[in-house]
Amino acid sequence: MNHHDAEITDVVVVLDCRDQMAVQESVAQCKSMGMEVADINAEEGVIEGSIESARVPDLKKVPGVSYIRSIFTYIADYPTSDPRDKDGVDEVPDDED
Repeated sequence: MNHHDAEITDVVVVLDCRDQMAVQESVAQCKSMGMEVADINAEEGVIEGSIESARVPDLKKVPGVSYIRSIFTYIADYPTSDPRDKDGVDEVPDDED
């Protein structure tokens, strides 16, 4: 059975600032929009992470963001114990003889 809990995009967010405080403010705003941050390079003004694909355009509204590169998009199927799971327990079909 095919499950689709979320469509996720791995992104690289390039900032127009390299000031440590400004970078941290941009990171906080990206996180508040649902981005899971994997790496921060404050010296280069770059944030790497993942976010629901539909939210990628929202990242462009974060002050200090000059460019967003979508690297890879995929479908996530979370386990039933995960709060992000949307389709619940897998149904097991009855075996027919």
